[in-house]
Amino acid sequence: MSLDNKVSDSDQVYSSHGVEVIVDGQTLAYLQSATVKYVQEGERSGFLIEQNSPSEAYSGCGTCDSSAGCN
Repeated sequence: MSLDNKVSDSDQVYSSHGVEVIVDGQTLAYLQSATVKYVQEGERSGFLIEQNSPSEAYSGCGTCDSSAGCN
């Protein structure tokens, strides 16, 4: 992750809450089901990338299990 102001033809640009995030085509596959958050804890701050399981990404319930289904 780095700060950059160049956007290539293969990059995807996302905007949320006034912040633009540019993701290159190769990295995009790794972030498809991820949630990116900016967190501040005391004097520390930064981006947190949480990888969601495929069942959470598609169902939205967060309690899916391949053997039990969604509750």
